[in-house]
Amino acid sequence: MPTGRTLMIHPPYVHDNYLAQGTPFVTDRQPFLPVAPLYAAELLELHGFAETRLFDCQLHDLRDASDVAGYDSYGISVMGAQNITPAYHVFRYLAERVDSGRIHVGGQGIEKLSEEEFQRVFPGGHKTDRQALAGLPGAMDVDLERQVAKLSDADLRVYLANEMTLPFSQGCLFGCSFCGAQIQRRESFFDVPTHLDLHCRLAKRFGVSSIDLYCTSLDFFQQALPGGDIARLTRLLEGVIELRERHGLDIGLRALTRADSYNAAMKSEQIRDLTAGAGFSRFGFGADGAASADVVRAMRKHADGLRSELLRAFEHMEANRFVPEILYVFGIPEDTRDTLAETRELCGLLLETFPNSEYRGFPAKNEIPGNSNWNRRGWQGSAAHTRLLDEPDLFLNLGFETLANEISHPDPDKRLMVNRFAVDMSHLAHELGRVGSYLTVPVADEGVEIMDDPTMSRYREIVANYAPDLAPGLRPDNLVAQRTELNSAIPKDT
Repeated sequence: MPTGRTLMIHPPYVHDNYLAQGTPFVTDRQPFLPVAPLYAAELLELHGFAETRLFDCQLHDLRDASDVAGYDSYGISVMGAQNITPAYHVFRYLAERVDSGRIHVGGQGIEKLSEEEFQRVFPGGHKTDRQALAGLPGAMDVDLERQVAKLSDADLRVYLANEMTLPFSQGCLFGCSFCGAQIQRRESFFDVPTHLDLHCRLAKRFGVSSIDLYCTSLDFFQQALPGGDIARLTRLLEGVIELRERHGLDIGLRALTRADSYNAAMKSEQIRDLTAGAGFSRFGFGADGAASADVVRAMRKHADGLRSELLRAFEHMEANRFVPEILYVFGIPEDTRDTLAETRELCGLLLETFPNSEYRGFPAKNEIPGNSNWNRRGWQGSAAHTRLLDEPDLFLNLGFETLANEISHPDPDKRLMVNRFAVDMSHLAHELGRVGSYLTVPVADEGVEIMDDPTMSRYREIVANYAPDLAPGLRPDNLVAQRTELNSAIPKDT
């Protein structure tokens, strides 16, 4: 556990990782208030472990921090698997200046690494388990006001201009094999009114009339399923409406949900009205596997009727002017050319049938630290697993938006097939103007194929929207060489 004067560091965005590239610093294109390190900081201070300060690499260049070596300990936050790459570079930068034994690394992205795996990436550092903090008294009732008060007005203005995170709940009853979040556990709730009130007061302080918030729930309506407490969700939604009216702000909210829980909740007109009244405008639906019963079973989604549930949910959302996001992970080992074609057909059907829908599809990363596949026998000790630990820059390839690559899809034929579908589906969504996911270029060895010529032809058309000068010259054999410049131009997936 970090102690004493502690610098809590939020690493840069993986595709703007100036510490790795040695490039001039550029402010993150969509910086967000880093709630996770602030939450950890408040718990550390609340229980007398440390006195903390946040350094946000989205907004500031760590290389310009003159006092970086003057702290007793350091905390590096790692949100997800791809964020291990920039965290590794922050760690290296610090370890060149201070004893690595003073550096603590924590967060969802690394907490399920074994100690041996962790030490391969962060030699001499300490792995701080999130549960060590979550187990402290009052962990779910933390108020971030003290930590936010330490931030500069300039930084707060930037955060308010972008979507911020509303700590709402954590935990999901289901156990999807590809998910690295807190699965197979009951939902637990944060102090939602306190967090929302803080956001509202900040907005009013800076003269901001509207704010956009992303709720942390893994399945927002899961309390509507058997055994849940729908009354609790009702009270929380009523509380959001009360705060919205009290502060006179326009609050836009979005969250993730399963189709079956959404449908169960929307049987109640009261829940429907409260959801709209609270400011929710869009929900991301986990559609993964809906096109194939075999694939959905392989993902362990426990959703045999997913296709019909999705159609029912989308119909309801269109009727009530909500935006359904089609979250679709495809390209797991059990996928075939036929199942990918069925997936393409279903996603196209949803987009074309429901004009308010938005596509957010991602090539599968079947093994990431924290999901149930990470420790499977065929993965542990494999060539790809070993390379990740020896070359931490390759964790970038586990980003959900990254094209299939030699780490996620070692088989060349499968890799090309998955990327063919990924680009084709993204191309359709771009044509319709309803795309919320963007395909970035992975790290790859020279000669490794990421896509074939027909796929590249369509990818060039997509890239022309964001990097018109680069797009015409892209070829399968020079794509990876353009990675840094391309990924800096491609919109950041949120």
